[in-house]
Amino acid sequence: MLAVLITLTLGRRNEFIDCQKAKARIAVLPIMNVKTRWNSTVELLERAFRLREFTREWLQNPKYAEYRPLFTTQDEWTIVKYVM
Repeated sequence: MLAVLITLTLGRRNEFIDCQKAKARIAVLPIMNVKTRWNSTVELLERAFRLREFTREWLQNPKYAEYRPLFTTQDEWTIVKYVM
């Protein structure tokens, strides 16, 4: 759901990329699952794990406060690491 919210508008995409500029060599966007590609879920999890700190930073913006409950908990990240 966060991937959809981030990539929904150009402004949100740019804000998310700006969050990465100081810390990441190459800024990327989250990817979404594709039902017809067997490995897209793994790619989604790998990208989400890589972007977890930037996603949290993006959600710190007051205009996205309503979406904060969508952020993955530490226990859920542990499960993601296990699945990867």
